[in-house]
Amino acid sequence: MYILVISRGYPSKEYPQWGCFEKDQAEALAEYGHKVVVISVDARFADNRGKPGLHRFENNGVVYYNYVAVPGVFFYKWMGSYNYRRFISLHCHRLIYERVCKEIGKPDLLYSHYIHKTFIGALLKKRYNVPLVGIEHLSKFNETVIPSSLDKEARFAYGNVDSLICVSKTLSLRLKQLYGVDSTVIYNMYGAEFESLEQDIKSFSDDFVKPFVFVSTASLIKRKGFDALINAFALANLDKKQWIMNIIGEGEEKANLEYLIRKFDLQNNVFLLGRMSKIEIVSHLRKSDAFVLTSRNENFSVAVLEALATGLPVVATACGGIRECVNENNGIIVAVDDIKAIAAALKRMIENYSSYNRELIAEDCKSRFSPHAIASQLTDVFDKVLASRLE
Repeated sequence: MYILVISRGYPSKEYPQWGCFEKDQAEALAEYGHKVVVISVDARFADNRGKPGLHRFENNGVVYYNYVAVPGVFFYKWMGSYNYRRFISLHCHRLIYERVCKEIGKPDLLYSHYIHKTFIGALLKKRYNVPLVGIEHLSKFNETVIPSSLDKEARFAYGNVDSLICVSKTLSLRLKQLYGVDSTVIYNMYGAEFESLEQDIKSFSDDFVKPFVFVSTASLIKRKGFDALINAFALANLDKKQWIMNIIGEGEEKANLEYLIRKFDLQNNVFLLGRMSKIEIVSHLRKSDAFVLTSRNENFSVAVLEALATGLPVVATACGGIRECVNENNGIIVAVDDIKAIAAALKRMIENYSSYNRELIAEDCKSRFSPHAIASQLTDVFDKVLASRLE
């Protein structure tokens, strides 16, 4: 099957998380046996996006076309986001689509990530008569009030997809409530970088080397709840020689988190390590004892899956699809923003360290969230869409 993926962009050294979900899935689908091409228009207002214009390259069996465009913020202010995507963004995607068709051929199916790209996919579908499957990750749909421009995009996009996928049951139910649309739940997956770890995982033991190393990977933004985590460590009042908390990521909350670290005199315990590549993250996870994610809002955390893939037990807040991947065998779930409960969970994790089996945690994660497992589920959806077009 020839699949054309509509993506946000492609990960880089400067922005390793940008387009990472799309890249991982595209390469998993290629490994599964599909012909995969990824197109993207990068209109971010950001430095180091690369030279303006269209760039074609290949990686792990996937062909990528990434167009570095004028930052969309200029057009948002002039046209509004809905009109921008319908006209300017569509124009760029259409040019890339026609270039791909000329150089590689017309795809069997369009596959779009996130509502904004599914909106573009719906417009391309109508213009070129190609079936469309969209997958939704966007956490903004979990908020009480949906912005009018987003709501308008969603009503058009979801009304024109041949099939919709959601990355968690909670998101699927939410979109059904908002838009009356049915969807298939296919969870996120961890990347191929974590596949090689399965033969190099040690079992937990009572004589672990102290200090106990917690780790977390996420953007330093309010939604990720790192302020709550630091407050919880302060409340837990653990022996400072007993633990370390490494936080990997960058973001607007960095200054506030640094203030909290100083306020509670945790400079020798909590470390903000900055942005890292997937390979660097793999290395840190392998050296750690437990993973922590105290988000206020998630759909289905890839960071948690990456931790589970290395066999790390997890402390996580009960938001989005966390209950769909974390259970009593691989971690502890606590209420969002419950500082006392988070503090107690951190203590409990250290005290019950030996009760978790790292090999079993990794094996369970692989059976449910590996690239092969998710590619197989996606293929089933794609096959059904193409079969329905022949009826």
